[in-house]
Amino acid sequence: MTESLRVRLADLQRPPWPPLAWLRRHPIVVDVVVVLAACVPHLIAMIYRAGDVGWWGYPLLAITAAALLMRRRWPLTMLVVVAVSCAASPLAQPGFGYPMIPFAFALYTVASLQPPTRAFIGYGVGVASTVLATIPYSLSGTTPPLVGFLDPFTLIALVIGLVVRGRRERRVALAQLVNERIENAASVERARIAAEMHDVVAHSISVMIALANGADAGWSAHPERARAAVGKITVVGRDALTDIHRVLHILRGADADLDGSLHESGPNLPTLEELAVTYRDAGLHVELAQHGRPLPDDPALRIAVYRIVQEALTNTLRHATGATGAAVTVTATEHEVAVEVTDDGLHSRAEPEVGHGLTGIRERARRHGGDSTAGPLPGRGWRTHATLRIGAADA
Repeated sequence: MTESLRVRLADLQRPPWPPLAWLRRHPIVVDVVVVLAACVPHLIAMIYRAGDVGWWGYPLLAITAAALLMRRRWPLTMLVVVAVSCAASPLAQPGFGYPMIPFAFALYTVASLQPPTRAFIGYGVGVASTVLATIPYSLSGTTPPLVGFLDPFTLIALVIGLVVRGRRERRVALAQLVNERIENAASVERARIAAEMHDVVAHSISVMIALANGADAGWSAHPERARAAVGKITVVGRDALTDIHRVLHILRGADADLDGSLHESGPNLPTLEELAVTYRDAGLHVELAQHGRPLPDDPALRIAVYRIVQEALTNTLRHATGATGAAVTVTATEHEVAVEVTDDGLHSRAEPEVGHGLTGIRERARRHGGDSTAGPLPGRGWRTHATLRIGAADA
């Protein structure tokens, strides 16, 4: 997996402050602190001015405290109860005014946990209950207490709650984005591993079948050549088993090691000349020509060139009827590498398209900023051509 795709949520979110993390793990402690902060100051004022407080001011305060304890479970219901209780409080305690702190905490809770529409509805409920509570004062001709729900303190609580909710939604959206990137990266890697496995298995089995057919045909007339072919089958099979173990190790390994495992395998691959020898032993005369500059010291580019040549020659063995030879030409310039493989066999136009062969060649070329073409030559033969731009591998 490339470095740009190795994104973890921990890379984008700072760990919370330890005391804050502890409070998040113990929400009941936070709720108790909220109740104490909202109700104790009003309770102290009620006790201090006991002569001005009706007996039912205490039950109203108890209802407010109980509602605040339920603020996480039923936030909107809690807000309505607190609003009504606070609006009724001046009727039991003339001259006290409206308890702004409990309503501010209730409004903050709704704004931070519920959609903004509900927060504004809750604020409207508070204002409406305040207006209704002033009716008895108006009827008696007395001046109503200060309208607490219109106090800037409650408006600040509303704004802070909306900001907290917005930040939380942003974190959730960020987590979803990271998860999507991880899933996309995993899909890319699965495709890369599938292409790698296809290259290993298809190449090795095709060569082993060709060697086995040659050994069987020449066992009586040329026993030494037949034994050499059997020995080559052993070598090809052992190399294939090693490559399969490497790919399976990648599948079992961590994502952080995947890209390195694939790329670092490039220098351990046989050279193009050794690859040509393998196919010659399988009965396909391969001519290799390399022009221009040496291939860049880029494992990813080298393995792409190797796999493209390997896949094209494998297609010749599998699909070219009567093919006796193939020509491989690799041309490297300052900016790109061109790979061309031609053969002299008869091809069914549809056969090479089956499976992952030409698709794998095209994907490898495009991963390096190039492309590939494949098709029959005039009269007889097949041509596969791919270009790869130097330094243009997918980041």
